[in-house]
Amino acid sequence: MNSESLISPKYDLSLYKKISEKYEKNSLAYLEQYYTKNFLIDSSENTTEDFYIYQAPNKLCVIGLAPTHPLLLQSQKVKSIKFDEKVSQSISKKRQIPLSAKSEICVITTEEGKNYSIKAGVVGWVIDFNIKLDVDMLQKKPFTDGYIAIIKPKQDDPRKALNLCINEGKYKEIRNL
Repeated sequence: MNSESLISPKYDLSLYKKISEKYEKNSLAYLEQYYTKNFLIDSSENTTEDFYIYQAPNKLCVIGLAPTHPLLLQSQKVKSIKFDEKVSQSISKKRQIPLSAKSEICVITTEEGKNYSIKAGVVGWVIDFNIKLDVDMLQKKPFTDGYIAIIKPKQDDPRKALNLCINEGKYKEIRNL
């Protein structure tokens, strides 16, 4: 390899045409390419307060509202998003508070006074909250910028870490999507 090719590398962009076409058709295509989509189904029969858990190749999990969550389906205005104080304070500490899958990480309150509890869905540690999250972003871009938190699972094995979750196909079947 000569120094000329290092200074001015040449790329064959035709090799990436299929990938870029895929992204132009579907702006969320990168999620399908890089993340494993899982869903935590609400256990009560009368509600669909489901969450998505997208697991990245590095095993970190991104938590957010699933397409069937009432905040995305109904025209409810979000009044506030309050993150659990103990969990948010432990992010910067060396000894973080471990979460169970049912641990509450935040509560979303609507202007009508309805509270929605957002659970971790994964046993592990919150490593980041979406500090840029606002009420509009949560409802307008729930699958990208509107994520709620990033959790590092205690288990490296995805089957163990996401044992309460179901895959996207099963989720669509259960929720008739």
